[in-house]
Amino acid sequence: MNVYSGGKWGSYRHLPLDSCATVTTPHAWLNIMTPGNLSSFKWLEGNLDPERVQAKPDEKLVQIYYSALNFRNVLLATGNVAVNVSVEDHLIQNNVQGLEFSGRDHRGRRVMGIVYGLALASVLQADKAMLWDVPDHWTLEDAATVPMVYVTAYYVLVVVGGMKRGESVLIHSGTGGVGQAAINICLHTGCTVYTTVGTKEKREFIKKQYPQLTDHNIGNSRDTSFEQLILTETNGRGVDLVLNSLSEEKLQASVRCLAHRGRFLEIGKSDLANNSLLGMEVFLKGTSFYGVMLNKVVSKSPEYEKIVRNMLTEGISAGVVQPLHRTVFPDTEVEQAFRYMTTGKHIGKVLVQIRLEEDSKVVMPVPRLMQAYPWYFCNPSYSYIIAGGLGGFGLELADWLVLRGARKLVLSSHSGLKTGYQSFRLRTWRSCGATVVISLADITTKSGVRALLSEANRLGQVDAIFNLAMVLRDAVLENQTEADFVTSAGPKAVAAHHLDELSRQMCPYLRHFVMFSSAACGHGNAGQTNYGMNNSIMERICEARVRDGLPGLAVQWGAVGDVGLVAEMQEEQKDIVIGGTLPQRIVSCLEVLEGFMRQSCPVVSSMVVADKDARSDGCATVVDCVSRIMGMSKVA
Repeated sequence: MNVYSGGKWGSYRHLPLDSCATVTTPHAWLNIMTPGNLSSFKWLEGNLDPERVQAKPDEKLVQIYYSALNFRNVLLATGNVAVNVSVEDHLIQNNVQGLEFSGRDHRGRRVMGIVYGLALASVLQADKAMLWDVPDHWTLEDAATVPMVYVTAYYVLVVVGGMKRGESVLIHSGTGGVGQAAINICLHTGCTVYTTVGTKEKREFIKKQYPQLTDHNIGNSRDTSFEQLILTETNGRGVDLVLNSLSEEKLQASVRCLAHRGRFLEIGKSDLANNSLLGMEVFLKGTSFYGVMLNKVVSKSPEYEKIVRNMLTEGISAGVVQPLHRTVFPDTEVEQAFRYMTTGKHIGKVLVQIRLEEDSKVVMPVPRLMQAYPWYFCNPSYSYIIAGGLGGFGLELADWLVLRGARKLVLSSHSGLKTGYQSFRLRTWRSCGATVVISLADITTKSGVRALLSEANRLGQVDAIFNLAMVLRDAVLENQTEADFVTSAGPKAVAAHHLDELSRQMCPYLRHFVMFSSAACGHGNAGQTNYGMNNSIMERICEARVRDGLPGLAVQWGAVGDVGLVAEMQEEQKDIVIGGTLPQRIVSCLEVLEGFMRQSCPVVSSMVVADKDARSDGCATVVDCVSRIMGMSKVA
């Protein structure tokens, strides 16, 4: 397409954007971009400035030296357990990696602690209730092996299981972090301990680490032979408690190891997440089954936080709590650390080292600068406007903004709330502390846009405006009417004009002005000439804003899958071709949008281009196409 602009002739072309470069930041945190693909781990830019942030009264700012991997992290990273199964809090579902750490607080004192996500980072704000001072005779590497495994073992065995002196306990995976912590606690309490391991090397480690345990106390975790061992060693009675992390038939065999009125303590995730069946016959012995998700219990209960905090503190003082064997990886080898843990070969803990410990016990740490990929954050004090915010894409965008920190949303809609799903979304955001206003202001009029911006300004300084609104009046050009063009222009060209004009006056600190355009504009669509023209007007408005030194971004989307009009048109999950594009997953759209908002081009495009076979609806060759036109199903 030839274009005359700025006194020069040129053309519109689609050129690939440069991939997003890393930035240097004092706060970086780890996340997996595609669960199931361990090579997709990235260090991402955080929004904490260690030299400026003011911690809340119940929190401390901690510079992290070591972070520990947990089995939950591995299950989430490998995609074996969905995030919403393991993480109840909607706000941290994007930031679930890392539960325990060691480091230095704002006074330079050595601490260790537990958080529910974001411990695999360079710095964090930690809850004081789940922080402990590191004993002088421990290193920070020692300390990182302790918090989560011992808190888990104490909570599960003592608080939930009610373990008493003289009882017998089967502890699966005895060389793991929780396994070793549980063995230490049980032996100190005066219980008879049985455990399982998966290799000869691990068996020898157990016997060396715990001389009280012999081959008569150690079974095989790779099959169900441990059941016979337990029944033989207990003369058929079974054990009082089972601390289980095994799955499937090994879980079933473990249940059969319970004595009369025994307690089964399930800390594994797989069978719970997969809704595996459990035979009811076992309860004839008066047994109890507990599924324990520590992050859901302790993090929601200050009472239990205090209990386990005191237990760990007393255990350290009594010498029960001891640092565990560990394998340490540098922060540049996170993928290797996770892969190593998936092999099941590790003994004790797997740690990620963020920085080296100084020789002094108390020293003010210098913030470590790390290379990380940019990550978009919202300011909870500012407001965010989404025109068309109750549509499919609009709801997903609003949720994305809340997850990124937004707490003041204004969703513009000409029809208001109509579905239960829309109401559900609003309840979710409000439960996260967000204020959500549904505006019925008419954005096709100047007075309506003024009212919309006024509503947002009453909540807080407007940080971003997104326009997703649209009305389709599709027809080939010869069948289009003036009314079709006017109707289509309302939420697009007209609304963009009013938003541009009034935001210059009413939103002086606006950071983003984002208009959702369409591939119908960038590539053309014979049935959407009115829609394409109005999107083109929006794009020119964004270009003018950028020339004036203001924020402006128009995104030409292809077909969007999962939500919205295209999703409603799809039959039996089969992708359909629209304007030469296949539906782009909404997760991909939001990921791409973040990159777009961090670059300077006013008009960008994102689409999944259909291959030629799909675009031609099965016409792989010229002969196929001609035969189809002629109505011939086969050509000899």
